[in-house]
Amino acid sequence: MKKIIALIVLSTVFSTISCDKCEEGDRATPASFFVAIVDATTDENVFENETFLPTQIVIKDLDDKLVPFRFIPNSNLIQIFPNTQNVVDNTIELTLNNPITLTVEEIQITNDLSAKEEECYTTYKVENVQVPNNISNVVDGIYVIKI
Repeated sequence: MKKIIALIVLSTVFSTISCDKCEEGDRATPASFFVAIVDATTDENVFENETFLPTQIVIKDLDDKLVPFRFIPNSNLIQIFPNTQNVVDNTIELTLNNPITLTVEEIQITNDLSAKEEECYTTYKVENVQVPNNISNVVDGIYVIKI
């Protein structure tokens, strides 16, 4: 009887022990990039001068699917989390729509991703961000787009 109980205990212990070195909390930080949108004439951030409000932002891919983003109020930046399904030639459309002034701005942004296989997950890095229809530059890792 002791041998049966010992066998059950040992089999339970071995079934709960994983040889996998990955832990439950191991996760890659999602790929993202930061965008500031400024007025081409005044160089003022369009959220700071209230030309647009954070609630007036919509970001979609070419398949008309919403792209996740986060508006950062203290710095008036948009953090965009592009789709990692395609690593090359991702195109998104960022739309700002002010219904009071009837102002609509559509900004097309393209990017690529590089993938790096880690032991427990794949990390993605956003690369080659282009804004073909607007003047833009990179300042401290933030893509500043003029409209």
